[in-house]
Amino acid sequence: MCLCTRRDRCVVPFTGLSFRSLIDTYKSTYAQRRQHTRDRLDKIGTGLEKVEEALRFVAEMNSELAEKEKVLDAETAKTDDALKLVS
Repeated sequence: MCLCTRRDRCVVPFTGLSFRSLIDTYKSTYAQRRQHTRDRLDKIGTGLEKVEEALRFVAEMNSELAEKEKVLDAETAKTDDALKLVS
């Protein structure tokens, strides 16, 4: 409720109860935002763990690939030697 006159400022009555309501609303909003921030932080942490796991998996695959390439090169050399003998 605003008690205004043309020459005076607008005066809004402010009581202890309305102040208490304001504080309660602020605390509630702050708690909701804080929980939202924590949830987002947890999701980011989970995402980072998955990225790190993927990096380890790719590193393992690269080492396996290197070993298989060595075997493939050896088998290719054997096949080339056998082909030369047949020709």
